[in-house]
Amino acid sequence: MDQIEISPVTRIEGQLKVTIKLDEKGNVSKTMASTEEFRGFEKFLEGRLVSRVPIVATRICGVCPVPHHLACVKAIENGLGLTVPETAEKLRELMLMGEILGDHTLQVFVLSGPDYLLQDQPLEKRDIVALNKKLPNAVKDVIFIREVGQRVIETLGVQAVHPMTVTPGGITKRLSEQDRAKLLSEASEAKKKVLSLYDAAVAPLILDYVEENMELGNIDSSYMAMSHEGLINFYTGKISILDNRGRLSAEFEPSEYGDYIAEEGVQYTYTKGVRLQTKSKEDDLVRTGPLARVNVAKAAGGESADEILKALRKKFGSPINGTLQYNLARYVCLVYAAERLETLLSDESITKGEVRNEAKMKAGEGAGAVEAARGTLIHHYKWNDKGYVTFANIITPTETNSRGIEASVMSAATRNISKGDVNEKGLWNDVGLVVRAYDPCISCSTHLEKDLIVRVENSDGQVVSSIGGD
Repeated sequence: MDQIEISPVTRIEGQLKVTIKLDEKGNVSKTMASTEEFRGFEKFLEGRLVSRVPIVATRICGVCPVPHHLACVKAIENGLGLTVPETAEKLRELMLMGEILGDHTLQVFVLSGPDYLLQDQPLEKRDIVALNKKLPNAVKDVIFIREVGQRVIETLGVQAVHPMTVTPGGITKRLSEQDRAKLLSEASEAKKKVLSLYDAAVAPLILDYVEENMELGNIDSSYMAMSHEGLINFYTGKISILDNRGRLSAEFEPSEYGDYIAEEGVQYTYTKGVRLQTKSKEDDLVRTGPLARVNVAKAAGGESADEILKALRKKFGSPINGTLQYNLARYVCLVYAAERLETLLSDESITKGEVRNEAKMKAGEGAGAVEAARGTLIHHYKWNDKGYVTFANIITPTETNSRGIEASVMSAATRNISKGDVNEKGLWNDVGLVVRAYDPCISCSTHLEKDLIVRVENSDGQVVSSIGGD
């Protein structure tokens, strides 16, 4: 036996294959995480009117369409020098908080959740059905919280999946006073339920499991996240890079990303790798997402989120470096989103004022960023004087995390494989745990590196034919 494949890794968004290579002594020599589906969004965005790109960009992902919608528009506004009315900025952030509320709830309690909440169940029975039997009230709360998040997106974006109202210069949909009051009532109830889940599930089960498995999947890395005035902020702010000791390595505007991070093609996957430009190749691994957000920010920015973050830092230190701590950091961000949602909806001015400035087309180039649920998302476009896109580049959180995922899988694999002896049950459990900690979004992460190459392999993994390439 020279390799082990786990395919697909379940309870993630999309299809991921993990390959563990063994050396001649039966020890782990290399780990690979492969996304085998191809989606060429960056290529077929070329030649489209830049004003239409925000509608297409939401189709990149049905799980996280709002961040793509917003990052795309912010890139165009950056290139055109457009300002956005204050009310429109608030409505955009409100839509994004609806996305984060629903997404983080799903990941913490339904996708990653069963690993922690159903430890007494066999791997094959860790699902929402078993979760509902064990924690029926918590599952009801989870469903309600997600419904509220989706309703916020639908109210502002016309449709919950692939919203269509954010446009260069603002937003085309106003929030009525009636909708504001209704959403505020629901958001306040959702916040209560989010906080109640701490004692019902997070503290007694997730936190305890993380403490007992502190070393699983751990790696050294830098962290990349947006923040504003020292606080977590998903919608606006500079991008910061922090080293694993908590020291600030860089801080930059989204349009400057090329000076600090670089992408590179990887032969066995359609997900590019991301490296820090500012460090040597031996010390350039960077991760993004909830763990990066709570490390980069000095505080969360919400009363309850701040309290929970302080408690986590007291227990695990600062920065928090453990891979399984991603899920605890994700809960902090969930609480932040619930609090921020309530704050935005409590502001009556959000229904008043201008919501759009006119965009005058000219040739340009711009980059924009937001914090998607899985981390920092960057869109970069160039377009000619007729408004047609000539270049598109998208750096997704899963792309940034791809090398970290592989390194964490290496840690999980070496824990369960030694000299040809494989702890199969432990391997499946631990690899799933560390992969799901990152909450990878496979559909977002796939890119085309120059030419598409199609390879045909036999049952032994040998390439018997290929199309494309040199």
